[in-house]
Amino acid sequence: MTTDLEIPEDSDHSTTVAAEATTEAGKPSNTRRAFWISFVVCSIATAIFLLVTKSNRMLDVDRSVLEQSRGLWDQATISDYEVRIAVTTSGTDIYEVTVRENEAQQVLLNGVPLHRRHAFDTWTVVGMLDTIAIDIEHCERWDEGRATPGTCDLMIKATFDPSTGLPRKYIRMELGRPSSVGVMDWKITRFTPLPKLSDTEFEN
Repeated sequence: MTTDLEIPEDSDHSTTVAAEATTEAGKPSNTRRAFWISFVVCSIATAIFLLVTKSNRMLDVDRSVLEQSRGLWDQATISDYEVRIAVTTSGTDIYEVTVRENEAQQVLLNGVPLHRRHAFDTWTVVGMLDTIAIDIEHCERWDEGRATPGTCDLMIKATFDPSTGLPRKYIRMELGRPSSVGVMDWKITRFTPLPKLSDTEFEN
């Protein structure tokens, strides 16, 4: 036996009610939206807090802190070394860099050789200090109201080796964008000074 589906005579009214219900269901609740925005912001803030508090004496970085670290690095006179850096954005990448006479000779990204000049310039110790300097300049411009339109404020923190000025850890957080907050950090996981090559060995 087949049961027929009965449609009420007042079909127009039912259609109207259904349409209104659909419309109301489709409207995002302001309260719900505010809750989720607050939840996301709090989650990000908590993650940043945990990252910073677990990162052994993270410092707010300004020009004086950076110049002190540059001075220590210059005094250390380490021109030949291998360095391994874990860089985290949405995921984590591993850079392995061999430096001779303060020039990167080889850069591996997750074990694969790179040939981009930017990578060679960025992931030496001097290159990392230069990157921090660029971010400091941006922060200064922002504080003075001279930031480039469309850019956002930054929060930057770092840990420097007290004897060599090596930038062991660095965190860069983009602020002021409601829909997108970018966090990037690097951590030097291995640093090995190398014996100097003679001029002949270096040329070969």
